[in-house]
Amino acid sequence: MDIQNKLNAKYENTPIYTSGFYADPEDPLKNRSTLLTTLKSFTENQDAATPFALQIMATNSELTIAPLGLLDLQELRDYTAKKRQTEGLIAGEDTFELPLVVQFEAHTEKASVERELVTTTDELFGDFTPAFDKIWAQVKIYLAKNQALLEEMVADLITDSQKIAPKFVGQLTEMSAAEREKTIGFKLPDTELEQFSRYLSDNHEVKAVISSAAAFATHEIVGEQLFGQAMNDRILRNTFFWDLDNTFHEIFYYFLRKYAAANSKLAKHLNHIKGGLLSTMRKDAWDKSSELATDAKTTQKDLERMFTAVFMPLTEQLTAEIAKFNH
Repeated sequence: MDIQNKLNAKYENTPIYTSGFYADPEDPLKNRSTLLTTLKSFTENQDAATPFALQIMATNSELTIAPLGLLDLQELRDYTAKKRQTEGLIAGEDTFELPLVVQFEAHTEKASVERELVTTTDELFGDFTPAFDKIWAQVKIYLAKNQALLEEMVADLITDSQKIAPKFVGQLTEMSAAEREKTIGFKLPDTELEQFSRYLSDNHEVKAVISSAAAFATHEIVGEQLFGQAMNDRILRNTFFWDLDNTFHEIFYYFLRKYAAANSKLAKHLNHIKGGLLSTMRKDAWDKSSELATDAKTTQKDLERMFTAVFMPLTEQLTAEIAKFNH
């Protein structure tokens, strides 16, 4: 029996063991620890023949660790054929040595899926430490690629904000003091036009991020079903909260890179309060999504309002922290 037939025989009607976690963009020690704990627990409670997929959700991509063939059976066929040509039989009757693959899928247009064979299921279960080191080495490479995608996206947002801020200055300058007060609701002296225009441009970028995240939740997570039904599905619910975490990080890194790139003390301060801000966001989002889950007619506008209600206060707090730190 060759390795492909073994896979089919072993996996037929067998549930796939799944697990996952969210990778913090700039906390490799935590990411490594979580990955280590997750894989160690798996090897202690399952065996090498158990089909499994460990998913790591990152800000702009997802990584999957799984036996070759679980993600793409054709790749296993190609691997088997190549091995036969070069090495003859690749597995005896008493072994189930499947290659273990780390897959990287960027959430960008026209991105191709990348995969690397790093070890085998037998090595993971039989000699955990060196197998884990190989897995982590590849995961680190892919997380670095993800970080580059995040930085590129944030840089685009910052560039756009810097282009539109002068337009806000121009619009406000053309107004009389009375017109300005009527439009924005308070008196705005000429000396504060540039600062207020930066604030408007920041809100413009944040609203674009929020709108995109809400659209993703509506079309890719909820789809044709009710929001409450989606929240009752473990995978869809986890993806929804990944969307929320992702939105948080896009907004946080926008402010971090725009206002603290040349200010190490401010960067340290923002990173220090990041954990508390993230916890507050998650609790607020949980409460608001629980309310929406009981509504039988939740629409994209409802989700966008929810995302706005969760993330605009975060934006205001980041703006206030930056202003307070700089004065």
